Order: sequence, then C-alpha cells, then structure tokens
Amino acid sequence: MNNSTLLGKTQLFWFFVHAQIGVGLFSLSNSIYTYAKTDGWLSLLIAALFVQAVLYCLYRLNKHFPDDTLYTIIEKVLGKFISKFVLVGLIVHFIVIASFVLKGFTQLIAIWILNLTPEPVFLLLFLFTCLTMLMAPLTLMGRVLVLTAPIILLIPLVGSYAFIYGDYLNLLPLGLSDSQGILDGITASLFAINGFITIAIVMPYVEGTPKEKYKVISSAHWSVAIIYIIVFLTSLLTFSHGEMKLLPEPYLYMIKSFSLTLIERLDLIFLSIWSISIITTYVIFVYCGAVGLMRIFGTTRYRVIAIITVILTTIPNLTQISTYQYEHLLNVVNVPSAYFTFLLPLLLLIITKLRRIKGPSSLKKYLFASQYSC
Repeated sequence: MNNSTLLGKTQLFWFFVHAQIGVGLFSLSNSIYTYAKTDGWLSLLIAALFVQAVLYCLYRLNKHFPDDTLYTIIEKVLGKFISKFVLVGLIVHFIVIASFVLKGFTQLIAIWILNLTPEPVFLLLFLFTCLTMLMAPLTLMGRVLVLTAPIILLIPLVGSYAFIYGDYLNLLPLGLSDSQGILDGITASLFAINGFITIAIVMPYVEGTPKEKYKVISSAHWSVAIIYIIVFLTSLLTFSHGEMKLLPEPYLYMIKSFSLTLIERLDLIFLSIWSISIITTYVIFVYCGAVGLMRIFGTTRYRVIAIITVILTTIPNLTQISTYQYEHLLNVVNVPSAYFTFLLPLLLLIITKLRRIKGPSSLKKYLFASQYSC
C-alpha cells in the first residue's frame, strides 16, 4: 500500500487518546470515589494494567496477522459460522458505546449550557459536524485528531491549579477502601477506558512494524492513564469528602470555581471547546461500527453504511431518559461490555496459538478502497 494512505505513528497515538478520553472524563472522579474513596487512583492504576495486558494480546495478534483488522482476524480464527455472532457482538458494542457518548454529551450540554434548548436541536448540530468528519478518508480523520490534540492537553494544564492551591489533606486517609471497594472502582471506570479495542480496527493501516505500533499505543495508553489519575487527584484536592459524594462532575465544578477579572464561567468556555473532543470520540466508535457492518453485509459503500450507523446510534437518544436512568443503563452495559472487550483478544490469541493459524492475508486494501465509495 502507498505510504500516503497509511496513518502515521503520531496519528495512531492521538487516535488512541481520543478513543479513550471523551464524555466519561467528567463523571469519572465521582463514579470511582463512590466505591474506592481516596484509593480511587489505585483502581485506575489497576485498570490501566489490565488494559495494557489486552494491548499486548492485540500486539501479538497484529504481529501474527499484520494485514488484518480485528474483524478479519475473528473470521479467520473462529470460522465463518461462529465469527458472525462475535462480529455482531463487536458491532453492537461500538454502536452502543457511541450511543452512550452521544447521550452523555447531549445531557451534559442540556444541564450546563443550553438548559432551555430542546435536546434534538443541538443533537442535530452535533451529528452534522460528526458526519463531516466521518465522510472523510481515514488519513484525513487522523490529521484532524492530531490537530485537536491541544484540547486534550488542556486537562492536565487546568488541573495544575488544584496541585498549587488544593488541600492535600483531602487525599487522606490512604488505604481506606478494602479490596472489594477497589474492584468496584475498577468496574466504575470501565466506560472511561473501553476505547482501547478500537485500535485493533486500524492497526493494519498504520505505518511501521507491529512492535513500533505497540510502543506508540502503550505510550498513548499510559498518557491517558496519567491524565485520568490527574483528574481524580485534582477533584480530591479541590473538594472535601462530603462534596465529592454530591458532585456528579467534580472536574467541571472545579473549573466553574475559577474566576478571572474579564472572564466568568470558564466552565462554559471549557465545555464548548471540549465538545470537539467528544465529536472525535463519537466519530471513532461510529467508524469502527460502520467498518464491521461493511464486513457483515459484504459491501464497500462506506458512506451509506456510516450514515446508517449514525442513525442507529441516534434512535436511542430520541427517548427521554433522566440522568439517573442514563447512569443506570451505563452500569448495566459496562460489565458485559468490559468482559467482551477484555476477553476477546485473549481468546483469539489462545485459539490462534492452539490451532497454529497462519497469516498474513491479502485484505489490506479493503477498507481504504471503501472510503471513497458512496
């Protein structure tokens, strides 16, 4: 394949970061604190170690099948019959997560910025912006992800305020939670860290050897893990234990507390800018779901399938559900989704080794040819 059609290592780095960090960032601190208390940072660290283990499995699969996406690897390893069910499960996973990202965004905007505007109005504006990016080739999407990278860097930059003026006594006591509380904290963080599986869809279309890709992905993963830990610690440093139990988005409330001479409500400005990051996260999940639907239906009409995927993610968002119902549904989906995405790469790797399946394939041009089809 021509190198001009391949993603660069920098684009791969930010693809992973954007897939991981999205709307779940703001509620992360409260979700983990509910179970793990001040030891929430330990839950995040352990969750990061689990993700690193899965990334290693994906690296070994990519090394064995360098020209295959996760979808084609599933077909090769599990056979045509069983693979259909697994493919459908993976596609449903991407569509469901994209739906939750979309619903989380609309609720966030409705609560913090446009509380008198009907949700369908800014939902349509959001989807129109997403479609513009979604219709572009993967390489162009990669460039947009790099271009919007400074938005991600705002998180630790803004959080540095808490490390200067925060109350470090709020970090105590250490070791307050038992092992069950820490494990529950890991479960609570799943929505914020479940984007790692998307990397297996674009791995064949990245320049470099499998080992080089693995190093880039690992560095991106630990960058995300550090950002999450910073967000959690800044929330603890800013708010007392009683306040942490009450605030659904502690990080946003911390920004809201900032006050400048010429600018008020910095949280509104931050959310407006952060919307771009949520757009990229949503686009990545829709893209991965659309690629899977293309495999299922055996078509190369990417743009048509992408529009259908967007519609599928929008339908659940047309229903009126409260914030409490949204969080409940999120908790219901989190656990099976996590088991699926964590265990799938491991099972595929084990079966590949046991059956001694050979690679590579000749399907590398499949997706990029489809990018330009209507």
